[in-house]
Amino acid sequence: MTLTDTSSTRWLLSLAAVGSLALTACGTTEVDDADADSDSDSEAGPVTVTDHAGEEITLDAPAQRVVTLEWVQTENVEMLGGTHVGVADLEGYEAWASAADVDEDIVDVGLRTEPSIEAIGQANPDLIIGAEESVPEGLLEDLQDIAPVVLQESADASDPLGHMERTFFQTAELLGAQDEAEQVWGDYEQNLEDARNRLSEADADGTPFVVVYPSVEGNTATFRLHGPGAMVSAIGEEIGLTPAWEEEGDAGWAISSSDTEGLTALPEDTEFFWWTASSEPEDPFAPLEDNSTWNSLGFVENDRMHAIERTWLYGGPGSAMQWTDQLSETVADDA
Repeated sequence: MTLTDTSSTRWLLSLAAVGSLALTACGTTEVDDADADSDSDSEAGPVTVTDHAGEEITLDAPAQRVVTLEWVQTENVEMLGGTHVGVADLEGYEAWASAADVDEDIVDVGLRTEPSIEAIGQANPDLIIGAEESVPEGLLEDLQDIAPVVLQESADASDPLGHMERTFFQTAELLGAQDEAEQVWGDYEQNLEDARNRLSEADADGTPFVVVYPSVEGNTATFRLHGPGAMVSAIGEEIGLTPAWEEEGDAGWAISSSDTEGLTALPEDTEFFWWTASSEPEDPFAPLEDNSTWNSLGFVENDRMHAIERTWLYGGPGSAMQWTDQLSETVADDA
């Protein structure tokens, strides 16, 4: 049977510990004075945005020194050409994401759910940006003493692609990078169109697919599945494919859980994508090789199982373009 898991947010937060490490030696990342004092930035006025809680946050000018507390914000700042002086769990980011590289010399400011006030303070940012779960209770005022803090909504299963767009363009506004944002978003829209054409030419429109995070211990397997409201599912629909997992899941991430038996509800011709990182086991399904239910599944019998490695499934348009290419190319090749 399938089980809808209402604790998906806690599961996602647990990924903050994946690849976690002790803080690197604290220091301040240098920013070129010429960049910081460019004519365009010196002439820019204050920037005011509204955060996820409806509070207005004002910067005196577009941010020049940024600390990011979540990986989607880290990716977006890099995609927009912003200057990082601190990133939460940089080692974990590099294991799970690859759409936008971060300079390895950037200060690591702790785990995504446990940022270090000391490290952030020494990085001397003029903006701290993350998501609503980034700041433990009682820590917000300490961070606000260092720099303005903008916490964006983590996810929205009712409008995942709209949420990605709003978050990305708000970050661009904070950086004064609206022109760069329009360029990236144009690339993303062209990427979707290219994928639609690729699938159409392969006569693969409507192919069912599912994206899964597996956890297998012995003969016991748990699968975290992305439903129709997940970003990865919504992108698949945008390019003409069909999400195979129909459970809605939680209100933010559209994630629910299943055991092996529950996967028998997937269509026989489902393309099965399993999510992993460079630090994860190479073949998590090896313990299931003698499981008759597992071996009877269509995607196992038809060898339609595909790893998604180092693609952050909750990222911005950079990660979305990576996923669009992986999804459309794989399905077209199998058609």
